[in-house]
Amino acid sequence: MAYHLNRRFFLVSSAALCVMPFAAQAQAGDGAAFVADFTRKGLDEILMANIPNAEKQKRFRDMFKTYFDIPGIGRFVLARYLKAASPEDLAKFQALFEDVIVYTWSRRFSEYNGQTLQVSGQQPDGEGMLVKSTINGTNNTHYAVDWRLRKRPDGLKVLDIIVEGVSMAITYRQDYSTVISQSGSFAGLLAQMEKQVADLKAQQPT
Repeated sequence: MAYHLNRRFFLVSSAALCVMPFAAQAQAGDGAAFVADFTRKGLDEILMANIPNAEKQKRFRDMFKTYFDIPGIGRFVLARYLKAASPEDLAKFQALFEDVIVYTWSRRFSEYNGQTLQVSGQQPDGEGMLVKSTINGTNNTHYAVDWRLRKRPDGLKVLDIIVEGVSMAITYRQDYSTVISQSGSFAGLLAQMEKQVADLKAQQPT
């Protein structure tokens, strides 16, 4: 069941990475402007850019590392297993987790077919904010997408994306907790992630 949740999540949320600009709906410096800048870069500098796929993948990774708090998401995903892992295992996990996120979203990114995103506002959310938006599909479909942002020393970062009530971070946490429980060790999770990364690399456009 978790696989289907993940696949549905990324099929829908991939549209949020490459929609038409909507900067006029946001004021500079707020969460909506941050999301607008992220999506505009995805469209202009990656999806529509006349560059080789290898360069698109590099830009995609750089963009994700700039706008997403990938280490913070990774710590949330590990939850109670965080303290039990060795520093070496944690470093390996973070590297693999970055690859999983980048390769998964990069593959979904190529499935964009003209969806648009409309921001409806933002609200306080803990130490950050939640940006509310809707993806409007070309076949009259609509999906609610919430962007959970947190302030970091170098600016706002995405900590989670929630699509139709499905949280990216919580979905990963549930999936990885299941893998650790079934394999009986953190090493089992790392082995599964290594296989996942290898499979995702093989699926990247050339």
